[in-house]
Amino acid sequence: MRESVRRTVREERWQGLGVCDGIVLGRVLRIHNGARHIYRATLEEADVVREVRRWRAAVRLARRQLLKIKARAERVLGSEHAYIFDSHLLMLEDQKLLDDVESFIRLERANAEWAVKVVGDRILAVYAEIKDDYLRERGSDIEDVMQRILVALSGEGPRYRRLTEDAVIVSEDLLPSAVAELDFKYARAIATDAGGWTSHTAIIARGLGIPAVVGLRDLYRRARTGDPVIVDAISGEVILHPSKETIEHYDSLSADNRRAGLAVADNAPGPLRTEDGVDVVLRANLELPAEFEGVKRFGARGVGLYRSEFLMSQRGRMPSEEEQCQAYEEIARLAGEDGATIRLFDLGGDKAVGTFSDGERNPALGLRAIRFSLRHKDELRKQARAVLRAAAHGRLSIVLPMISDLTDVRQARRIINEERESLTRRGIPTGQVRMGAMIEVPAAVLIADKIAREVDFFSLGTNDLVQYLLAVDRGNDAVADWFRSLHPSVLASIKQTIEAARAASIPAVVCGEMASTPAYAAILVGLGATELSMTINAIPRVRRTVAGINAGEARKIAEECLECETADDVEELVRVRLGSRWPHLFPPKSLPAPKSQE
Repeated sequence: MRESVRRTVREERWQGLGVCDGIVLGRVLRIHNGARHIYRATLEEADVVREVRRWRAAVRLARRQLLKIKARAERVLGSEHAYIFDSHLLMLEDQKLLDDVESFIRLERANAEWAVKVVGDRILAVYAEIKDDYLRERGSDIEDVMQRILVALSGEGPRYRRLTEDAVIVSEDLLPSAVAELDFKYARAIATDAGGWTSHTAIIARGLGIPAVVGLRDLYRRARTGDPVIVDAISGEVILHPSKETIEHYDSLSADNRRAGLAVADNAPGPLRTEDGVDVVLRANLELPAEFEGVKRFGARGVGLYRSEFLMSQRGRMPSEEEQCQAYEEIARLAGEDGATIRLFDLGGDKAVGTFSDGERNPALGLRAIRFSLRHKDELRKQARAVLRAAAHGRLSIVLPMISDLTDVRQARRIINEERESLTRRGIPTGQVRMGAMIEVPAAVLIADKIAREVDFFSLGTNDLVQYLLAVDRGNDAVADWFRSLHPSVLASIKQTIEAARAASIPAVVCGEMASTPAYAAILVGLGATELSMTINAIPRVRRTVAGINAGEARKIAEECLECETADDVEELVRVRLGSRWPHLFPPKSLPAPKSQE
């Protein structure tokens, strides 16, 4: 009977996002994050003080446990990946977070576990609404820290799991500390329902060289420990209960194909050139200075985009001038001669917090980015002073987000110059700071030639550019099919912007998801882009792609794309041209599939 049931199990396929290349055949090991059922207990007044003491003791214990986990992560993963736990330790020192939980215990006379859950859920709700992928995925850090505190409240310690030799770890969302507690001697691959390019699980998987696919929706619910599974992180597919034919197909793949792209040279790579000798510069987008340490061996040429608003998300308030100056000095030091670009606070809209949040009905079109800074000039002046002071210790640039009119550029430049003069009068050293403009709204594209005459460089923010060009909320699943990075209008806008920059002899750095995606990066090179800035973890894959293509041929493909009438036409053309010309770089399932609305 058991054999009969086993024969009827059908192959199931799940499509996700491959975040660390490779193909593995193994067996499922389900890992639960350890989320606990939390219940509320109402305390007697006399017990509240004792509960507060218990809460404080748990925080201290959680910190000691995290330090042990970090130490273990440094041994297993290396220091360039163990920095993840620095942000967790900072959260345990966040006075606002600690005070919020303690106040809830006192005011509501609630047990510490319930207070942690309520406060944590409030913070997670805020992160869930953020449209910036990197910031939104930092919600997993909040969840991880809250789980760690709950473990400490229970009196438990870290539990290190030993794995079988063919273990494929399957989880809903593998939290960083859970990953660090695993024994990876035999771990073959990771597959999770949640996560993205910038999730910590993806970062750790790449650090270990373990194939990983994330964003699989409900694989965890369907899989059972011991089930046979194939993880194809090259195409982003996971196959549960693979058929005999499927197994034979994957067994026939060469070792090179099955482990494509996992090896990264320990030494920093040299200059990056296409097959026909076109120089391309890859820069890093980042938020934590510690992230940059792990990029040097990938050949990142400085920091193309530092999202300064992360300083606020760390503290839950606007950072002081001194706090900003210290952070920018560290970024400048790490970036070295290649320099770093500090984006002025991209606040407002979905990123507004505290006293600055007015609950706008249409935040994407509201008081955000440069508009926010010009409305709150004291904050702009504070940030300008911090960057100018830090620039005395390294090469820094400022980029103005969401520019739509030359007036915004001129006002910001005037304020920055006024602050430089003020600092000079007071005898405070400053450095030379270039000023650039983010090109991410249609208005900026249409007057790009005029903006180019007044700034030192362009940064193309492709995520917002697609959103505003196509009038599609990129965070809304209901209209996800209309968010098309290869829409003809998007490609035409990118080309127009690059040409305007070239005519004015200024650099144009393409940022956002398009730069991070190999197929899109090839088209960007074809459109004339020679500087790309991306999430740290995308650099090895994009580097391999750029080095393997011919820029002249990519240019011809891009010109064909510009002649297409629909996004479907472009995607099909890209699929056919890239797949046939460079099949070793672009396996079929790594290329965009048409999403016809009909």
